[in-house]
Amino acid sequence: MLDREKKPFGNNVVLGDVIQLGQAVRSKRKQDGLTQQDLAAIANVGVRFVSDLENGKSTVQLDSVMSVLQALGLELSLAEKS
Repeated sequence: MLDREKKPFGNNVVLGDVIQLGQAVRSKRKQDGLTQQDLAAIANVGVRFVSDLENGKSTVQLDSVMSVLQALGLELSLAEKS
């Protein structure tokens, strides 16, 4: 695993669609100084999957999304829409 400094990602982010999820993943990956290849290796997914996720492809698998989020130190939570 890569040795990298953890930086705060900021406040909770409300995501309205898969494109916003991809943007959040890309932002956090870059903030952590990771390439797509680095993240794929840490999350045990393919580089193509990371690329598809960051580009908002709606065909990504939730279990793989969860692996990527975990690798970035993020979690998914649900709340009632206000």
